[in-house]
Amino acid sequence: MRMLLLVAAALILLPAGGAGAALPGFQTPSGNIHCAGYGGEVRCDIMATSNGHPKRPASCQLDWGTAYAAKRSWSRGRRLCVGDTVNDPAHRRLAYGHSWSYAGVTCTSRFSGLTCSSAKGHGFFLSRARQRLF
Repeated sequence: MRMLLLVAAALILLPAGGAGAALPGFQTPSGNIHCAGYGGEVRCDIMATSNGHPKRPASCQLDWGTAYAAKRSWSRGRRLCVGDTVNDPAHRRLAYGHSWSYAGVTCTSRFSGLTCSSAKGHGFFLSRARQRLF
């Protein structure tokens, strides 16, 4: 019984925030886009869009069109099918005109939106009005 209580207490003390907890990352000045680096890739989640989300593929039973990723070795950025978030209010705000890099991917925050790309020029652009893979 005592062991069960210790396990339950440990679970209660786990940080909230899903995949974003304790990961290196940032949020845009508006707080609408949160990004984190893990496993050699950069993932960004957009909280709100004005253009809706792309059609969900039949293979995705979770959230679609809210999470994007880039990795140095990929030939294109990707949309992710996710059931978690990298939204972490503790992440610092990346001011417009500034950049953040992780594992060969650089993200640059601008008033027009956020661009994350590898040295090969592959990644994604996110703004409230538009999301684009390249």
